[in-house]
Amino acid sequence: MDEEREEEFLKLVSYRGTRTILQYMDSHDTAQHADLDTFMNTATLNMRLSKLLEFDLIEHHLDKKGVRREWYTITEKGRKILNHLEEMIIVIKD
Repeated sequence: MDEEREEEFLKLVSYRGTRTILQYMDSHDTAQHADLDTFMNTATLNMRLSKLLEFDLIEHHLDKKGVRREWYTITEKGRKILNHLEEMIIVIKD
């Protein structure tokens, strides 16, 4: 990972709402856009989801059979990052 990409990743994990999105997906297995829009405005949420997808921390799923259904899930990589974030927060609190 080059330095610019590393910086982009570090910004993403530090943005308000990123950890909350990952926590929600981790605890609920799946999340629809409507589940997540309570955490931030729609434009910010769309940008955040786009970046999480770009770094393979979440996956986007689309089912067009019958009624169109769209949802997101956290990846194993996303779970690892979430665990590291949680550990860093514990260290800061001590």
